[in-house]
Amino acid sequence: FSADWCGPCRQFTPELVNFYNRINSRGGRGGNQKNKDNNNNNNNNKTFEIVWISRCRDVQSFGQYFTQMGNWLALPPEEALGNRGKILSDQFKTKGIPHLVLIDEMGSVITYDGRNKVPADRAGIGFPWRNPLSTLYVTFVPKSLRLILKSHIEVVKGKVESLLAAGAAGGGGGGSKKGGK
Repeated sequence: FSADWCGPCRQFTPELVNFYNRINSRGGRGGNQKNKDNNNNNNNNKTFEIVWISRCRDVQSFGQYFTQMGNWLALPPEEALGNRGKILSDQFKTKGIPHLVLIDEMGSVITYDGRNKVPADRAGIGFPWRNPLSTLYVTFVPKSLRLILKSHIEVVKGKVESLLAAGAAGGGGGGSKKGGK
């Protein structure tokens, strides 16, 4: 999330462009060559992709600022400035800009603090800055099993949320009733 009118964004964008190019030139994390060996299409070699969500005030500003971002993807300006941009901003806890959130291939958040991680680790040595337990999980649990687990967790989460909402609508927390005749 960033905008052309934001001074800190204009400072951070060139730094993020350099970081993006550095990470993708080495094939992702720690110089992993797996993707380069298996794919000839240059876009498939990337293990780090940026999707820019503009907070620019108009389409012309979006277009001018986006030219500085190299090969990034972007949410179309009409969507970024509209309801979808608002939903994503809320989902990714955007309190100010620039804001960089790293998510994995499963859509799970790795960090909401990418804005501070990039300047602190310019070489990307710790990239993608996962929690050590998450790293073990991603390393040892196959992606297919992680997808199944994620879908089951989302079902359980939905049930819990609906129970909580029903309890709140029913007048309380479902605690024991006190009193008597």
